[in-house]
Amino acid sequence: MILEKHLNLKKVKKLSTWRRVAISSWKRPRDPQTYGILKFPSGPMNDAIKEFRDKTGKKLTTTHFVAKALATAIERNPEINCLVRGSTLYQRESVDIFMQVSLDEAGRDLSGLVIRDAPKKSLEEIIEQVSKDAKNLRDGKDKTFKKVKKSIMTTPLFAMRFIIGALDTLLYRFNIWSPLMGVQKDPFASAMISNVSQFGIEHGFVPIPAISHVPIIFAIFQAKDEAVVINGEIKVQNTLSIGVTLDHRVIDGVYAGKITKVLREIFENPNIILN
Repeated sequence: MILEKHLNLKKVKKLSTWRRVAISSWKRPRDPQTYGILKFPSGPMNDAIKEFRDKTGKKLTTTHFVAKALATAIERNPEINCLVRGSTLYQRESVDIFMQVSLDEAGRDLSGLVIRDAPKKSLEEIIEQVSKDAKNLRDGKDKTFKKVKKSIMTTPLFAMRFIIGALDTLLYRFNIWSPLMGVQKDPFASAMISNVSQFGIEHGFVPIPAISHVPIIFAIFQAKDEAVVINGEIKVQNTLSIGVTLDHRVIDGVYAGKITKVLREIFENPNIILN
C-alpha cells in the first residue's frame, strides 16, 4: 500500500473554553510558546541512579530518568498528548519521547531518536534502545536518517522551504504518510528532550520547531549545589534544573501544574519509575 495514515489519532470532542479560544487565536507554534524553569532536589534521583547501576550494571543517566518521568507524567495526563491540526485538537494514541543525540564529540551535528510507548518500557529497555539507536546514528547505519540528511544537504536552500512545507502539510494537516516520503511516522513524537549540560549552558529554552508539532520540550541542565531554604534554614542542596518550553494552545497553566506535580512526585520517590 503506497498511502496510509501517518498517525493514529482520535478527535478530541470536548474542549474547554480556553482551548477553543487558544486554538482559534494562534497558528502553529510560531508565537504561542511559553517558558518556565523546573527545579527538583536531585539527591533521591542520584541515589537511585547509583543503586540502579550497581544492581544492573547498566549506565542509567539523568536523561534516561527524565525521559521516563516525563513519559509517565504525560501518560497520567493524556489530555496534553495532543497536537493541533487546523482549528482542531487531536490526541495521540501512544506516548512517545524524542531524545536529541549529538553525532560528534563537539556537538556540531545533532539528530534524535524516538522511544515509542515510553511509559510501557522499563528503564533498562530505554537504556538499551537509546544506546543501540544512538550508535547506529553515529556510525551512519540508520538508513532513514542517512537518506533524510543527504536530501537536506543536496537540496538548494530556496527549495527547502517549499519541500518542508509540503511534507508538513501532508503529514500533519492531511494525516497522510507513505514510505516514499523518506521519513518515519511522527518523527518528533509527543515530547522532546535535549540534555544541554554538555554545552555548558546553565539556563535556557529550546524553541519549538514549527514542523515538530510537539506541545512540550525539556532542556536538561547540569545538576549543581544551590542554597535553598528548608524549614526556615538555609541549606545546600543538589538541584536539577529543567528549562521547559510549552505550546500554550495545548498546555496551559492547569496542565503545566499537573505535569509538575507528577514529576515532583517521581523525583521525591524514584521507585515509581524504577519498579
